[in-house]
Formats: sequence, structure tokens, C-alpha cells
Amino acid sequence: MKRVIILMFLLLPGFAAQAADGAGTRIADQFARPTLKALVDAAERNSIAVDALCAEPGAERLEAARETFDTLVTGFGRASVLRFGPLAAESRIERLFFWPDPRGIALRQVQGVLAKADDTAARQETLAEKSAALQGIPALEFVLFGSGSEQLASSDGAFRCAYAAAISRNIGLIAAETLNGWSADTAFARSFTAPSADAEIYRSPREVDGEIVKAMSTALQFLGAAELRPPLGETPEKANGRRAPLWRSDLTFALARARVGGVQALLDASGYAETVPSDQAYAIDSLRFELNTASTQLGEIGLPAEAAFADEAARGHLAVALLALDHARDIVSEHLSAALGLTMGFNALDGD
Repeated sequence: MKRVIILMFLLLPGFAAQAADGAGTRIADQFARPTLKALVDAAERNSIAVDALCAEPGAERLEAARETFDTLVTGFGRASVLRFGPLAAESRIERLFFWPDPRGIALRQVQGVLAKADDTAARQETLAEKSAALQGIPALEFVLFGSGSEQLASSDGAFRCAYAAAISRNIGLIAAETLNGWSADTAFARSFTAPSADAEIYRSPREVDGEIVKAMSTALQFLGAAELRPPLGETPEKANGRRAPLWRSDLTFALARARVGGVQALLDASGYAETVPSDQAYAIDSLRFELNTASTQLGEIGLPAEAAFADEAARGHLAVALLALDHARDIVSEHLSAALGLTMGFNALDGD
């Protein structure tokens, strides 16, 4: 699976460079590190719960493992806006969340592992060497919520539980590696927080701003194009909620709202509300309004994803949410980028 994102940032003449100073430090301190630490903690809680389930199978422990999965998903959703630097390195974003998957590669591979009881998938160190489709959150969702998951409440699910435990530990390790990549002493963090002309990554504060704006735009586009529009279809008859991520656990819209929340938190941490020229501050207010609208509408969908995409009332909420996401992305790409002294050329996400 390949995604091609081409964004070019060109300086606009006459813009005061000091407006960009400090954005990288604010993002690192106020958003990236605490958000990734929360993801690491959520993964640890999930891993503990799954290990307890494997040690003593039962309905209550299965429910506890599923509840911690909910927190893991929302933690990932907020952190996923950081789709650059450490999260982009070593295919971490794909290994954490293999999506889009229009051909159902993950489902086939996960079912194959379960059918064969492949012992190498039940150990984190060997699982980490396998396909990204086998080692992240969508794979763990199927193991915990998919067909046959009721076996986890008894000894019949011993292998399935061992595989779930390996996935959970693997997610935790990837999250920890990503957090470590943001440590103050890494080359990435030094460059992101203190860009300089002789740096290999970010040579100016403007380039850091470019990365931040690109991250917002990409997150908004991915949510609409890869996660919400495919299952919605053009008509209720063409809708298919099973094309949505995490429909089995009914966390599709929780993930979507967490992704929107991540963009909002990234914006807040950037400090742009205080640094953009006063006559262009409307871009920040407009962006916040659209993000809030999208989140509110997604929160109004009172149905499981499997049914929601074909339901007329839910489709109405989705339509408004998608429109707000489109508007938010336009604001980021055109107005916020201009306020920061950037112009942004964009090629849509392209995946197979």
C-alpha cells in the first residue's frame, strides 16, 4: 500500500518570520509528547487486560479487554495527526493502523493466522517482522470483536488470546518508539524545535510551519476520503457500513472524533491564534468552528456504524460532518497557510 502526498511550501514575500518562531517547541511540549505518552499508557492498559484474559479466560475479563481497546483507539486517533517524523518512520503509522484496505487484505491475513494457529504471530518479536496488516489496531479489533471472538472467554480461545496479546504488546512498543523519537535529544526533535539553516530536516521556522499545516490537511483529508466516504456511498442503497474502520467494535465514529480532536489540539498547541497577523486571525476562528461542527455531528449519530451509513438521519449528520471537514481543510490549505506566509500545492492521498 502506498500513499503519495506531495505538498510544496513557498515563501510569500514580506511576511514577518517571527510569527513562526516557537511553533515546533509548543507542538512538541504541549501536544506531541503528552499525546503520545497517553497512547503508550493506553496500550499498556490494554496489554495488561489482554494478558489477564489469557491467564484466566472469562466473560468479565473479555469485557475489560474490550473496554481498554476503546481507550487505545481514541488515543491513537488523537496522535494520528502527527503523521510525520517518528510516526512516519519505519512504517509505524501503517503498522499501527493498516488503512485504507479496500481489498480486505488484513481480514484475510488475520483469519489465516487464526485458522493455522501460526505460533510466530503469537510472539511480539516475530509478529513485528510480519505484514503491517497483522500487527496493528484493526487486526486487534478483529481478534477481540470479530467472528469467533467469543472463544476468548474460554480456554478454547488460547491461541487467539496469545495472538491478541502479541498485537497489543507490539502496538505498545511502536507507540513507545514513536514517543522516544520526540525526545528532546533526538535529531528530529532538535530540528523541529530549533530549525537552522544547516539542519538536515528543518532549515527554518517556516518549514516547521509547513509540516504542521501539511499534517492538519492530511489528517482531515484522510478522515473524509479514506474512512467516511467509502462506506457512505452515493445513496443509502449503496452504503456499506462494513467498509468503515472498526465497525465491529462500533468505534468508527469515536475514532473519527478523536482524529478531529487531534487536529484541534495540534492547532491549539501551535500558538497560531497569537502569532498570525490580526487581520487574518479569522482563519483560526473559522477552522475551530468547522472542526467543532464536524465533531458535534459525528457525536449525534446514535447508531452502530454497520447500520448508520444507510440510515437517512445518520447520513444527514455525516453529510454535514463531511462538509465541515472539507471546509476545514480548505481553510488550512488556503487561509491558514496564507496567514503563515505559505502557499500550499496539494496532491490528494493516493493509495491502492
